[in-house]
Amino acid sequence: MPGFIYDEKGKRGRICLVGETATWNADGKQVADERLIDAAAFKDLMKVDDWNDVKIIAKGNRIQHFLNGKKILDFTDEHPQMALNEGILALQLHAGKPMWTEFKDVRIRLDDDK
Repeated sequence: MPGFIYDEKGKRGRICLVGETATWNADGKQVADERLIDAAAFKDLMKVDDWNDVKIIAKGNRIQHFLNGKKILDFTDEHPQMALNEGILALQLHAGKPMWTEFKDVRIRLDDDK
């Protein structure tokens, strides 16, 4: 479930959280004052016992997360040394208490796709 962007094996940890429009540059993280969604609206939007429609758009240094048609996160990485310019695309379930995750209809579209 999209909830935040994490700098895996990096130094910045959680670099953008649900509801944030954020930019990370050489001076650190800058977050816009207006939130995209608050905790109560996110709880109402996310279907706990049903399928959720998740769309992630990653173009260049900008990543946007949508949940059930609503933008919940918008991140731009402008840090000159630590920008997330490349990496691994993975579907992940974190270690911890017993849990499960299921994926269906996963599609990846490259920029040159029509």
